[in-house]
Amino acid sequence: MMVRYQYKSPKYCGETYPNDNELEAGLVAKASIEISGPAAVTLLSESPRRSPLRPKRRYQCFVLVLILFFPLVAVAQSSTTQIHRVGYLGWSPCKTPSSSGPAFLRGLTDLGYKLGETVMIECRSAEKLTSGLDTAAAELVELQVDVIVSASEPAARAAYRATKTIPIVSIYSGNPVAAGMARSLAEPGGNATGVSYYATELTGKRLDLLKKAVPELTRVDVLSNPAVSYLPFEEDTKQAADLLGIAVRVHHVGEPADINKAFTVMKAENAQAVFVLPDMMLAGEGSRIAALALEQRLPTMAWGYWYANQGCLLAYSTWYPDLTYRLAYYVDRIFKGAKPGDLPIEQPTNYVLSINLKTAETLGLKLPQTLLLQADKFIE
Repeated sequence: MMVRYQYKSPKYCGETYPNDNELEAGLVAKASIEISGPAAVTLLSESPRRSPLRPKRRYQCFVLVLILFFPLVAVAQSSTTQIHRVGYLGWSPCKTPSSSGPAFLRGLTDLGYKLGETVMIECRSAEKLTSGLDTAAAELVELQVDVIVSASEPAARAAYRATKTIPIVSIYSGNPVAAGMARSLAEPGGNATGVSYYATELTGKRLDLLKKAVPELTRVDVLSNPAVSYLPFEEDTKQAADLLGIAVRVHHVGEPADINKAFTVMKAENAQAVFVLPDMMLAGEGSRIAALALEQRLPTMAWGYWYANQGCLLAYSTWYPDLTYRLAYYVDRIFKGAKPGDLPIEQPTNYVLSINLKTAETLGLKLPQTLLLQADKFIE
């Protein structure tokens, strides 16, 4: 019987044997020992004895491998982890470089993204100036973000003017198809998608609710920002008011100071009620509008729920935090390879009627039970 037993040098990672000097001298690289007869079986079956005074070198080698290997694994993992970059185009000043709508950020978190680890947000603001939207959008394009997110149609239009390649995800207050940003709601086709809450019948619904609160209403004074005259809100208001037998008087307000001037005119002309049209500048002036309306004892209907929270009598709208939360879904789909032109533009189905009962009491209005039963939210 012939058995070939091959040793490898134990200098770094082998066993420690009783006679190391002899083994290292005789087996520096590889040694082959031919053994015949019964001794071969004995040699293969018996484990070499190691010195009780010296540890196994293989454990030293194992530790060395760990020290060298794990940093390489960490580097490999960090290099393969993709950090997505979101450009957030806002109206109000960015509180931090990573500012965005809280509901949008919550949506990203619920989808598994971690701010600073798997997603970065670059916030750029118009600083509450309509002219600032184009500048802010251009900055985001220059940063080469992966997607531009906004919560208003004016911001979406500015982004669309700045780029036809970077995906745009936005809330649209008007019709993105009529604006030329989408081929259709079902198949946008371009680089813009998101959620649209606009419907022509909403204007008529708001006016109808206002008339139920003020049955004697024959004329309504409208606050409208000419900066968004491309949106059909004024025309829709006039058509809906005509059907209800209500006259319309439009006040163009391009900046906050114009709101005070408009209410001065209303007071001089014995206004009956105020109707606020959608606009980002007006959205930030809800408290001012509510205070001036209460001062002149004018019931006010507005388009965002927060107006009622701030003191206006009525507000009828979709729940905007749900819309901004939903934008995260689109961003996630795009990060995973979907094209924005293939993602249908959604429309909300639920709308909220908010009534400020304290304001109604201040105005001396006894709201009909039919109106109160329609309300989803009361402010007392």
